[in-house]
Amino acid sequence: MSKGVCEQIDQIEKYITFDSGSQNYKFNDILKAYCPNKNCDTDEKILGSAFTALVENLKSIDDEKPEDIKLGQYAILWLSYKIRENTNIKLIRNTIYDILTQNEWFSEYRQYTDKNEDIMGFHFLYFKRLYDLLKGICETINKCSNSSNNEECINSAKKCDEFYRICILSAPWKEICNPYCSVLSNLKNDYDKLRKNNDQLPELTLPKGVESCENLCNGKQKWEFAKLKFEVSKIDTPTKVSLPVPSVTPTSVNNANKLSYIAVPLILIPIILGFSYKYLTPVWRKKAKRKAMKKIINLSDQKKA
Repeated sequence: MSKGVCEQIDQIEKYITFDSGSQNYKFNDILKAYCPNKNCDTDEKILGSAFTALVENLKSIDDEKPEDIKLGQYAILWLSYKIRENTNIKLIRNTIYDILTQNEWFSEYRQYTDKNEDIMGFHFLYFKRLYDLLKGICETINKCSNSSNNEECINSAKKCDEFYRICILSAPWKEICNPYCSVLSNLKNDYDKLRKNNDQLPELTLPKGVESCENLCNGKQKWEFAKLKFEVSKIDTPTKVSLPVPSVTPTSVNNANKLSYIAVPLILIPIILGFSYKYLTPVWRKKAKRKAMKKIINLSDQKKA
């Protein structure tokens, strides 16, 4: 990935923005050239025209001629980010494909989309993590282009390592695992090219015990889900300030359980007694009166006899 690729992504960002107030996309008239009949009357058509414009701009970069499949992958990652800005559009399996096919230019760009159809169906969380790494690499390229910002350059590269580890630890399973690893591998290769010109930059490291993203897909490495989830949350979740929680030893827990077993009956006994006095005592009195009346009736019958 060259600086030119990053500049084109930044440029398309200026051409199309999402206004959270009006809940509408605002776009530069230059994008109308890729609208159906030069008229983008829906959000989907606006997004499709922006995707087409980005692909065209990436193709025109002189200092790098990326493969069509990789160029398409990066354009799809950007498009997923732009879709996520609009909560009115649900990013599900067919969303990106449906958006692109509404554009009359779609047939001319199939070399960038046909081999990436599996990628278009990613869950939005996978898109987000991959795009975070893409933007992290672009930020590192920009910061490292100025030798006076050496500390900022290295710190930005360290963030890329964190993004990469998150992408590995949250890799999907089943049919989308291999295309996911393909995108991740292309991003890593672009970062490694950057390191060749700056050996001070840290490598993108795999989590302990992981040989490669592809090995996770092939099932060669088994993971304990709890450990995996813990490592992802530890890296992906920002640090929060919380009140200290007192530690509880197993002994104190057992003692607390014993006390609860003793306390519950002591609490219930007066409740039961009160209930029986209020509701059951009148019933017993009525039964006693009935028995007494029966005895009186029997005695009177005997006297008459």
